[in-house]
Amino acid sequence: MSLVVVNTATALLAANLSKEGRQVLFSPVDLFSGISAGDFADLGYFPADATIAPTSNITRTPVTAQNREGGAPVTLANPVTEIEVTYEIPVLTPDDLIRDLHGGTPATAITTGPLAGTKVSPFNPGASLLGRMIVISKRGNSNIVRVAWHPRAFLQSNGFGDSQDNDTALFTVSLQAFDYTPGTELSAYDAQITQYGALFSVPREKLSALLDILAEEALPA
Repeated sequence: MSLVVVNTATALLAANLSKEGRQVLFSPVDLFSGISAGDFADLGYFPADATIAPTSNITRTPVTAQNREGGAPVTLANPVTEIEVTYEIPVLTPDDLIRDLHGGTPATAITTGPLAGTKVSPFNPGASLLGRMIVISKRGNSNIVRVAWHPRAFLQSNGFGDSQDNDTALFTVSLQAFDYTPGTELSAYDAQITQYGALFSVPREKLSALLDILAEEALPA
């Protein structure tokens, strides 16, 4: 049979050029001051040159056997033995709530005495917050919105950076494998939702409905 290229008419169109805009929402599993159980925090704006996308480090360990003909062993399989998926997220406009998340541990409010209205949290380098995360990606010339859904992710401070002479709050997000039973609206698509979540391509007019559904997914017990 002859070679068939199915997207010849669109593959080279200049109209395909577009920068994606992203929004990241995070919902802590444990109670966090300022975020009610099940609610999400918006991380805010990112620098114009930031790329908010997951990086995957996959480790494979080959299974080898003796070569019956002699010589080097033969590889029978090359299974994945370790998966690490991370996001690096620089936040250009962290509000007070995001700055609290950047601290890495829930803050305790002081309600009485001369320090009433103050919040105090442990200085704990390496501390991270476990939660649910949604990454929304939009292209100006497309009606389709991509939504990455991660049922569990560790949000961790990675210090501060600089963008256009402004401080940025740097986060590292590491995804955690998590098995759960999808709710009614997504139960038929359980096979498409892995331990690390799912990627939805949704028409813009259906985005709000999808986010409402995801807000009820993988809630902490």
